[in-house]
Amino acid sequence: MKAIGVSAELLMRELQETGMTHMVCVPDTHQKTLIDVLLSQDHIRFIQVATEDEAVGVATGLYAGGQRPALLIQNAGLFACLNSIRGLSLDAEIPTFMLVGEYMRQGSFSSLDDPSRVVHLTEPTLLALKIPFWRLESSDDIGNVKKAFECAFSERGPSVLLVGAPTV
Repeated sequence: MKAIGVSAELLMRELQETGMTHMVCVPDTHQKTLIDVLLSQDHIRFIQVATEDEAVGVATGLYAGGQRPALLIQNAGLFACLNSIRGLSLDAEIPTFMLVGEYMRQGSFSSLDDPSRVVHLTEPTLLALKIPFWRLESSDDIGNVKKAFECAFSERGPSVLLVGAPTV
């Protein structure tokens, strides 16, 4: 399936409706327009960190303090923080909702058919770790935002929304 960029404003409205309190972000060029919208509003607190491991740790602390955080990272960063996700999200059962931009994805390919390893190995990695995921390939998939967010908190673990094309 071809991925089409989703409006950052539409995505922001969906994120606000989840009851999310914080977005912990490692800068992601794939979701730059969403980051710009997050920085221009005051409903969801924006926290920028340097690494994905740090993002998982900050989100865990926010959750322990009674907040409902999310992570905004890219697929390469997902690979970089798998041990933190395993230890904190899976083993310690900390809800961890992640918007994961599919960096380097060529929009004319499905994720699994994309020639880039960082793209075509993301979904099999999530399946191997039994991390539930949903796709955001176009505005038709906007309902998956709430599904993925609610899954993390109801199942007390990680969930991923794979953002297939850069937000617009």
